Amino acid sequence: MNMTIGYQKKRASLKCFIFSALLFLISPGFGFCEDSEEEKFLGKTAQARLEVEKAWETYHHAALGGTLASPMVQTELEMNLHKLRALLAEAYDAEDKGDMKAANKMISQIMKINKKVITESQEPKK
Repeated sequence: MNMTIGYQKKRASLKCFIFSALLFLISPGFGFCEDSEEEKFLGKTAQARLEVEKAWETYHHAALGGTLASPMVQTELEMNLHKLRALLAEAYDAEDKGDMKAANKMISQIMKINKKVITESQEPKK
């Protein structure tokens, strides 16, 4: 009976060791796992999302502060902000389908429109 319990403990310890070693080896920080191109790309889409959020925050700050150049500018900015959200959704869809070329194209458009929105939101009233 004692031999069986000792054997079971050794076997359980060995299983724990093997499991720990596997986790260590596949861990991105310590093991041999490399980032794929798709994983690197995911950062671009996330960065685009953060930039869109920044544009919305900049716009809201200016709108609430009453510092937008004109009502016409406000309308244009709102249209561009909604377009940014739509493009971001399309970029995520393209990414999900594995179409990185289309996603990159949309992210490029997002960054261009985003820059314009932030710049125009910061223009003072005339």
